[in-house]
Amino acid sequence: MSSKAEIKTGDLVRFSYGKRKVTGTVKEDRGPIGVKGRNLYLIAFSAGTGLPDASQIELPAEQLERVEEQLSLDRDS
Repeated sequence: MSSKAEIKTGDLVRFSYGKRKVTGTVKEDRGPIGVKGRNLYLIAFSAGTGLPDASQIELPAEQLERVEEQLSLDRDS
């Protein structure tokens, strides 16, 4: 599920967490410290605790899908 767009700090991303998809925020580009020099990113997300950004995980870009910001449809009505 790799994203063609470059992932940057502050981006919203979606990834698999167990059997579900969750959305989080890229907090840090950790650099090429993964297996075979893969670039890792520190992602903050809510793991069902109800608190935003209560959990963190490091993942490679190949497991992240960049989420475009969603516009409210009510604004145009």
